[in-house]
Amino acid sequence: MHQNMWATAAAELREQGLETLPVPSNFPQHKENQEVNYQYLNFSDGAQAKEGSWASGPSFDGKGEYSYHDGPTTSVPMPPPTHPDSRLYGTTELPNTVEKIAGTVQDKLNKE
Repeated sequence: MHQNMWATAAAELREQGLETLPVPSNFPQHKENQEVNYQYLNFSDGAQAKEGSWASGPSFDGKGEYSYHDGPTTSVPMPPPTHPDSRLYGTTELPNTVEKIAGTVQDKLNKE
């Protein structure tokens, strides 16, 4: 839903003449890594994603050409996953009850 809301809001701003793509249009494009704007990097199992309109052909904004890449385009190793605060979404390796206790303790200590 978040993507749908963003796309709809961006379309309304373009219709009103207040924005162009990318949104926000006031970001200096020369500071953006233009090299990867239209690259689809497939990290899924299988190669079916290359059949999508997002993986080849002209981009919807008319400013580039989509390209498909089977995985990363550099030889830089993937960094290890991060470990967010235990109060967020139960995303640590700890059992849920331990996460709740840790979150309560952190809250009482006013630690982030």
